[in-house]
Amino acid sequence: MDAVFKKYQHLNELLASYSMRVTAQYAKMEIKRGFLHNLVLLHNKIVLCEKWSDVQQYIANLSSSPRRYQLGTSLDALTRFWKTVEDRRPAELVKKYGDINLSQIMKRDALSYLRIWIQRLLASIDKYFDEIIDPMNCFSDLAKPVRKGDLFENKPCRCNESQRGCDIKDFFQQNRREFGLILEKLEALPASDIDNETRQRILALKKIIKKRLRTSTMHFSNKSQDEHLCWDCGDAIHAVLAPPDAAVVNRNGKHYKSICEAVTKECVVYSSPKL
Repeated sequence: MDAVFKKYQHLNELLASYSMRVTAQYAKMEIKRGFLHNLVLLHNKIVLCEKWSDVQQYIANLSSSPRRYQLGTSLDALTRFWKTVEDRRPAELVKKYGDINLSQIMKRDALSYLRIWIQRLLASIDKYFDEIIDPMNCFSDLAKPVRKGDLFENKPCRCNESQRGCDIKDFFQQNRREFGLILEKLEALPASDIDNETRQRILALKKIIKKRLRTSTMHFSNKSQDEHLCWDCGDAIHAVLAPPDAAVVNRNGKHYKSICEAVTKECVVYSSPKL
């Protein structure tokens, strides 16, 4: 998302230095149920709000709730939107919109901006990367949100809403050694380095390796009602998915460095732009 939607200059320059850019269908699944879903929520809320100040209040309310990812998406989207309008002049606005107030202008333009991105985001990811790998047949019926009247519907969004079963169990079975090495590495970390996300990852890897892979009759897929185990070890999956000679480019070195070390993958960490 940082390269395609936020267009971080440093990141785009970094990725351009490689001969190929590779991502995974798994990453698109995460974007569909996360960032893109939150864009849809923001768009639909703007439609329902009477004034732009109501939109601002809605976003302010998110700051005091547990929905930090939704807050982050909303702020990122409005920041990108504002960059497209901040240099306009009053005469240009009067010529384009006539006699309407600023609140109506902001709502109209923000909705137009969000609609474009909601409809083209997944396709933009496909265009940006040279290859989309998918060894586990992840969310094969992933589709862009559908507009119904003034609102968007983002289904299917969760893995269990997909019409087809994935092959995540086979992927873990084929890469059992790599996931085992990651588990050993994480369990050996000092207690001070094991945050809640790492703890969840350790528990998920243990359950998958020691229970879900134990027998051929043990179910594990998006159709087995424990798809959260897959999400909880997502960073580990990304590292294993990366081709052997690829660098794993990420903004979360705190977690990826240990994971990449375990499977001898290069970890390249970038930062958000500093102002």
